[in-house]
Parts: sequence; C-alpha cells; structure tokens
Amino acid sequence: MKTYRLPCDWQISTPDHWQGEYEEDDGECVFYPDNSDLTVRITPFQAAKDGAPAPMEVMENAYIRTIPASAKLRDVNLHAPDGFAVRMYENTVEEEDKTVYVIYAGYYRAGELLSVSIWATDKMECEQTLDILRTIKK
Repeated sequence: MKTYRLPCDWQISTPDHWQGEYEEDDGECVFYPDNSDLTVRITPFQAAKDGAPAPMEVMENAYIRTIPASAKLRDVNLHAPDGFAVRMYENTVEEEDKTVYVIYAGYYRAGELLSVSIWATDKMECEQTLDILRTIKK
C-alpha cells in the first residue's frame, strides 16, 4: 500500500499499482488504478470566520449542496475519524453512451470537510473501492 498525505492533514492509502495526482487548480487529489476507468476524487476543505471554525451544520450543508439531486442517500458502513460524521450517496450518470456509477462520501465536522467521489463503469469495482476509504485518517 502507498500512503498519501493530502492537504489539511488528511491521509489515505491505496494499493501499490494505483497512481495519485494533486490538481493544484481545484485542490483536488485524484487516484486511479492502472488499466481501469475507476477514479477516486478527494477534495479537503477548511472554513473559519474570524479564527472560529464554521459550525458542523454549515460544513454538512456545504457538502450536501455538492451532491446531484438525482443521487440517493445510502447507508454508511465506513469508519469516520474521531469527531467526524459521514454522509454517503450513490448515483448513476450517462457519459459518452456509458453508464457511470458514482459513490459520494463526505466526512465533516466543525470547520472541516473531506469530499470524496468514486467513479467507475463497473459497479462492483466502485463498491470494492469503499475499502480504500477505510484507510482515511486525519
């Protein structure tokens, strides 16, 4: 496993054959295995006003607003780092005549949000990738 340090003191571990990139333009970390169309996109956020962290409800609502209206809330069977709550959704989208499965996970607490999305044309591969989310640490 390779461990990556992400912005805002987060970390995640991926299998050795995966690639990891940081896209500076949008602050997004992108991970993907070789020989697959699976992609994991992770964006960490922090929010404070006058040095005080934004309330947890603000961070939760910020995350929910990024989720497409067509996505459905799903049960969360992921461990959240101490002090964090997790909300998870799933969706399907059509891209270039292909069905793409998407799982969204948001980890949030006062002043912090980690937004994760898993994209793949193979639904089982998308579901199996949830195991990688179990390695997320703060």
